[in-house]
Amino acid sequence: MRTGPEQDLARRVPGGGRRAYGDTESRAVNGTRPRTAYLGSGASIPTLLLVAGGTLGGIVFTAVYLAEGAFRSGYDAVSQPISALSLGPGGSLQQGNFALFGVLMILSAFGWRRLLAGTRGGLAFPVTRAVVGVGLVVDGIFSQDAGHGYPPGVTTAASSLQGELHNAAAVVVILGLAVGCFVLARRFSSDPLWRDWAPFAFATGILTLVFITAFGLYGGSGGVAGVLERLAGAVNSVFGLAVLLRLLLQARHERQAAAWNDLGGRHSL
Repeated sequence: MRTGPEQDLARRVPGGGRRAYGDTESRAVNGTRPRTAYLGSGASIPTLLLVAGGTLGGIVFTAVYLAEGAFRSGYDAVSQPISALSLGPGGSLQQGNFALFGVLMILSAFGWRRLLAGTRGGLAFPVTRAVVGVGLVVDGIFSQDAGHGYPPGVTTAASSLQGELHNAAAVVVILGLAVGCFVLARRFSSDPLWRDWAPFAFATGILTLVFITAFGLYGGSGGVAGVLERLAGAVNSVFGLAVLLRLLLQARHERQAAAWNDLGGRHSL
């Protein structure tokens, strides 16, 4: 008789069989390996660490630019874009912030590929993570053009190749985040354990586009442009953190269920 965590897992997973800790497959008691459609079921610790890197990288990225924006002389976080922090004294810190986040996102793509392999969105979503990561690295290498009020006293000059590359990469990043949300929403809709999350993923993608469009209407600076750009990233960070916590709780629950199963098996001998 199953009790505790094992009983709950048995209700949620068809067959209630013991779960192996591969990434997209489960091992039944008879040794066969049927494919499972449940996101995160049997995820290994290395896979979860890769996935977590991208999410936590976004949290660190946010913390760094918020701290910089609060203490950078002459910078107005309400009206100025995040990328302006790559200019002037201390700009290398924000450049590194972009690059670090990008590398972590690229690595997270490998984790997501292992989680989703063989299922809906199994290739598309990891690709969006990798594309976003590359875009962030490019933004770290190439800074935006000076002007629009920052650094203080600098007049807006003609666009440079570096500035154009930065802007193009920024567009790729934000579109990649939005498209990733839509791909994940479709994946969630086919998963009984995650179906309720599909509307939240879809709403996150819509809000990302709404906020960044409003940011663009300000011309990238002035008014509350800085706030709008930050909101476009923040909705993704919040949603990503919620998904990560759910995956970690699911992994913990599966390990508890396996422990109960092992304990029951030894007692039956």
